[in-house]
Amino acid sequence: MEIYILDKVEQTYLSHEQIEELLSFALSYLNKKESTEVSVVLTDAKEVHQLNRDYRGIDSPTDVLSFAQIENTDDALEQEDIEVEEDLLGDIILAVDVVNAQAPEFGNTTQDEMNFMLIHGLLHLLGYDHMEDDEAEIMEALEDEILNAYAQKHA
Repeated sequence: MEIYILDKVEQTYLSHEQIEELLSFALSYLNKKESTEVSVVLTDAKEVHQLNRDYRGIDSPTDVLSFAQIENTDDALEQEDIEVEEDLLGDIILAVDVVNAQAPEFGNTTQDEMNFMLIHGLLHLLGYDHMEDDEAEIMEALEDEILNAYAQKHA
């Protein structure tokens, strides 16, 4: 697994090694190929606000954005007439200041909230969503399953 990290805010909640370990664990847990690649950008609310506005039409910051390399539609590649390496999942953009601020609201440490947001973003890259109740239940259960398995590994 290749995890690329761009840390624009020099955050101290998780080391780059911890991020790489968590995402590599999750990808292995989900039986993804060893050649799978993900990039992570650790940034602030201002940049995420701009990305959210420009790409999603939502004029506010959020905690995490995921930009998949390819859309999860059967004809996406035909529509774009491009070849994409399927092992390159895409980008997870994390607003570290937003995550830090919201962690106490959910009863989490910043480290735990960052772990959750990284897994949440990764699952979006893999095509999971939470727009409908049934989708949300599936995604939330998988988030919990991965994070619990990761915690057990480190117990």
